[in-house]
Amino acid sequence: MTPENISDRESKFALKLVDSNAKQFTAGDAIDIGGGFSITPLTTNISSYYYKTPTTKTQICLHFTVGMIQSDIATLTKANNHMSVQYVVDRLGHIYRLFPDEFWSYHLGASAVGGNAAMSKQSIGIEISNYGPLKLNGAKYEDVYGSTYTMDDSLVDKVSFRGYDYYAKMSERQKEAVARLAVYLSKKHGIPLDFKEFLSEPFKSKEDALAFRGIFCHCHVRSDKYDLPPEQAMQIKDAIAAVTSPVAEPAQEPVQEPEKGPDKEPEKEPEKETEKEPEPQQAPAVESRPEPVRQVEPPARLPWWQRLLEILRDAFR
Repeated sequence: MTPENISDRESKFALKLVDSNAKQFTAGDAIDIGGGFSITPLTTNISSYYYKTPTTKTQICLHFTVGMIQSDIATLTKANNHMSVQYVVDRLGHIYRLFPDEFWSYHLGASAVGGNAAMSKQSIGIEISNYGPLKLNGAKYEDVYGSTYTMDDSLVDKVSFRGYDYYAKMSERQKEAVARLAVYLSKKHGIPLDFKEFLSEPFKSKEDALAFRGIFCHCHVRSDKYDLPPEQAMQIKDAIAAVTSPVAEPAQEPVQEPEKGPDKEPEKEPEKETEKEPEPQQAPAVESRPEPVRQVEPPARLPWWQRLLEILRDAFR
């Protein structure tokens, strides 16, 4: 099964919701988890692949399926099998929920450190739909079933882990979908987003495994499992960091100071001219002209008899 064929199968399943055993599923209301991603809850006519007993969740466990979506869903929803996980994420970034978070099913195996039942009850399982380990045969990369996976080096991670030197790459959208799902589950259940230390090594003891709170991989409880190689676990860790980091503000350009020569005085900024208030305009001067001198005319001369009458009048006053 080549990556190109896998994408076609994933698109077909998303449209019809029929697995490789011809089992029909019904999609519930989508759950938006941000970034253009959502969870599609799936139901079918059987539910005996998980236990309807609520348990407290303190961990997230990452697996890969070593297959493609239609067969993955079929394997994880077998009647009366009780070997399943809550979530499956395909290469196109579709996230399918197979049963509610609070319920549980076995997903770690009988030899799991910490115990299959105890660890399965307290963890939420996420299966990454991926062909996993590959072997190079000439120019071809073959899957564990002996079929040609690809001849394109860019679709392969060259990492050495537990007997294999090559692993099928996860798509960028798939990694972001897993990261956003982990963040959603962390907020919902109070599970830390911390990854187990020493990603290449299993838990040292049952007590360490049961006490751990955060994200671990299937290979951390089983030394015979190869999901996920440390390098691919780091890719998921980096994707989680990317979707949880705040958006960086654009950097401001520093203000450049004017260069100062060794013998030069710093240039002074030119003084700004202050605007002067306009002086009040004076009214135009009016030409002053001297007043004409009025000439007093001498009184008119009285006749003699009037002058005599005036003299006599003044004498008797």
